[in-house]
Amino acid sequence: MKINNNQRIISLYSTVFIIISLTTVYLPIWLHEIVELKLEHIGYLFAAVGFFKIFFNIYAIKNLQSLNAKKIMAMSIIILMILMYVIILLINKKESNFVVFLIFFTLILFSPILPIVENISTILNKDFLSKYGKLRISGSLSFLISVVTIGYFIELFEIKAFSIIILISFILFLLSLALISNKKKLKDYYKKGNISELIRDHKFIMVLVACSVIQGSHAMYYSFSSVLWKKEGLSFLLIGYLWGWGVIAEIIFFYFINKVKIEKNVFKIIIIVCLFSALRWFLTFFLTNFYSLILVQTLHAISFGLTHYIMMYYIYQFVEWQNKLLAQSLYHALSSGIVMTIFTLFSGVSFRYYKNGEGFLIMGAFCILSFLLVIINIFWKKYD
Repeated sequence: MKINNNQRIISLYSTVFIIISLTTVYLPIWLHEIVELKLEHIGYLFAAVGFFKIFFNIYAIKNLQSLNAKKIMAMSIIILMILMYVIILLINKKESNFVVFLIFFTLILFSPILPIVENISTILNKDFLSKYGKLRISGSLSFLISVVTIGYFIELFEIKAFSIIILISFILFLLSLALISNKKKLKDYYKKGNISELIRDHKFIMVLVACSVIQGSHAMYYSFSSVLWKKEGLSFLLIGYLWGWGVIAEIIFFYFINKVKIEKNVFKIIIIVCLFSALRWFLTFFLTNFYSLILVQTLHAISFGLTHYIMMYYIYQFVEWQNKLLAQSLYHALSSGIVMTIFTLFSGVSFRYYKNGEGFLIMGAFCILSFLLVIINIFWKKYD
């Protein structure tokens, strides 16, 4: 059966987001309950990963010029991660510093995978504006199905099954990478960029910083929401439903986003994103009832989905071709690297002094700060 590029993109997004669902939703619980790491130590671990992956991200992908090179790099990384998780399966995990080190190393190794997948999909996708959202849905849908079904299996077999499940997900991702053709000649997307040109682009920097702060504000959510909801008495299955409903909202958003006229309203939309993201984190702190949290999770379509799309749209539409991949790398390095690291540290430290998720209030405050920066920037430009 002949496989087309859209099917290759769907396969990549689907399998990589199974891995992402496991590392964001269930890895913190596994670390807390099986490895017996304290919550603040989990925060330090994820923060340290965020710091180091900035450099690994740039080092790993800066010289990847061909589609085949990106494929080989991704496959090599996943094979290394498989070997490390096999070692983890074979040793005693309780209070094991060696296990923590291996998890730390696997998270750093995994950091360039999503940028590589995004870059490959951009090369294979010849109609970004009309197809990106619909193809990206495959990743969101995969995340949704994963958190719910894996939540069911973990509820059935306990959290100790995490290691085996993630190994299976690595194998599925390897198979999706194998579907990428080595023969078809495609235009290289990773040209040599000029970072000074990007830095001089005032609008790009403003969009980059604003979107990175909003994406970084998910640090508390990614690292600790599952643990906190578990402490509130929610089952793994209900936690999976909460994550899943947020992704359903994201899927609906991606399906209809190509109908929204963004070009002349980028900064206005960013202002809306900042305010609704702040509202989401404040409500997540104050509400603990499952049905209330379901409603709050709907805002994931804005805080994550719209933020990500604005950044990708801006890069595609307004950044020069030779700088596009460099711009994407800066976005991932800043949002999930520097900003996420700092915000995860704040989240982890909050557990030293508080016990009820006050880190969500800190994340909301950062969103308000981002809102103020955008407003100041708009008035400053008008004054100029």
